[in-house]
Amino acid sequence: MKLLGKIVFAIICLIGITGYGRELYQLIYSFFSTPRLTLSFLSGLIIYLLMSVFIFKQRGEFWNILEHELTHALFALLFFKRVDSLSTKRDYGGEVVVHGSNFIITLSPYFFPLFTVLILFIKPFMFTNIQWVLNFLLGFTLMFHLLHLFREFHISQPDIRRSGFIFSMIVVLFFNIVFIGLCLVSLKGGWREMGMFLSGGFQNSKIFAKEGWLLIEQSIFPFLKKIFNQHIMGSS
Repeated sequence: MKLLGKIVFAIICLIGITGYGRELYQLIYSFFSTPRLTLSFLSGLIIYLLMSVFIFKQRGEFWNILEHELTHALFALLFFKRVDSLSTKRDYGGEVVVHGSNFIITLSPYFFPLFTVLILFIKPFMFTNIQWVLNFLLGFTLMFHLLHLFREFHISQPDIRRSGFIFSMIVVLFFNIVFIGLCLVSLKGGWREMGMFLSGGFQNSKIFAKEGWLLIEQSIFPFLKKIFNQHIMGSS
């Protein structure tokens, strides 16, 4: 039953990748035509990238470890699991002790940019004249998340090995597409625009799902029926 649930969830995420991927592509294309809107966001991306090379590389991974373990703990609480302890050390990594787990809790640090989501949440409530600062912080924290994702997401990572590499890749890709899209759309709006992005991706996903099912009905089902008639009915 657990395996079946993971298969269904992976299929939903695959459909979501096509729908929200298309919505994200359209967003990126539109932002290229308004570079002034994305200037502070892009500055945040670039500055964190440079800092990670020249500053953070020598000073360890404390903030990355802290975010990683906090995200595990947050999702454990969301699923009503008891969190006994959380520890973070610059040189020895971190650990969170949770009673009970699931693949969402296990994979949460790889698909949920905690610091970025905090900024997304408060951004619609802030004054217009400081939005450029929040846009900068969005880019800064998003690059923080993406860089550590690329470094940590590998087949020997215990979290990934526990959930399965292919399954983990599908889930992580889907949610990262969604959160990157929310970051971009928030640069020019608030809750309404973010809601429109989520709705647009959902509608695209429904279209892809219907088209995929139609393709299966028109091609794969007749092929399977033909094989069945030739090999099963013919032998009888």
